[in-house]
Amino acid sequence: MLRQWLTRKTDSAQAQPTCRACPLLACARGCRAAVLRMECEGGEARQLRHLGLYEGAHVTVLDAQDGLVLDVRGARLAVGAALAASITVLPLGV
Repeated sequence: MLRQWLTRKTDSAQAQPTCRACPLLACARGCRAAVLRMECEGGEARQLRHLGLYEGAHVTVLDAQDGLVLDVRGARLAVGAALAASITVLPLGV
């Protein structure tokens, strides 16, 4: 019975996302996320939108070291840590 209870606890914990809305910088490698807000300067936000990173876009984190390498609509985009911290996303899972 204890084994069943522990199994249910771990299954329900895995089903829930780790956070609701968080900075893009908090996403780990392999994480898929939807962009909610971009709170960076106007010029930077405009450039990112031209590259396909806009509110509602889905991204996948390919690498996370000093900054992030993202897959945005089939293209790779490198984003620095400060810029990634100003972008709010909703994690969709791995």
